[in-house]
Amino acid sequence: MHNIPFALPSISEREIDAVVETLRSGRLTTGPKTKAFEEAFAEAVGARYALAVNSATAALHLALEALGVGNDDRVLVPTWTFTATADAVRALGAHPVFVDVDPTTLNIDLARLEEQILQLRREHGAKMKAVMPVHLGGQACEMDQIVSLACHHDLKIIEDAAHAFPRRRKAVLLQ
Repeated sequence: MHNIPFALPSISEREIDAVVETLRSGRLTTGPKTKAFEEAFAEAVGARYALAVNSATAALHLALEALGVGNDDRVLVPTWTFTATADAVRALGAHPVFVDVDPTTLNIDLARLEEQILQLRREHGAKMKAVMPVHLGGQACEMDQIVSLACHHDLKIIEDAAHAFPRRRKAVLLQ
């Protein structure tokens, strides 16, 4: 039987030299390389700022915490995602509420999202805090509709874009 490798990394001598240089610098978590990465990433995605963290899981956790998600809150997440999406919600004492995905895109199903929002509104009212769409495998979610639903129901949005870079779509800015 043939072994087909999954996601082999493409690492050149240039990357290896950069890692060795960083290891020898004594600055493993912060410093000039981290700052340069944050600046380059912010520029690449058209953001004013970027913050480097150790994982997308940590980024989701920080985003949820920044929005005040906590004990007994509800956050809508898609059923088709990496476990970190729901785990970040649980880590803050909140409850992930799973929403089915569109079988074609594997992104959150907009009709099901609206149904869940309405059901949660009836059952939990103010405890519903946010929706966390996941852009899966470079396939961007329908953010215009998600933003519209979220604004209508006073929900915050945290986009899990770990699988999206360098995908581009028009920016949707919330006031």
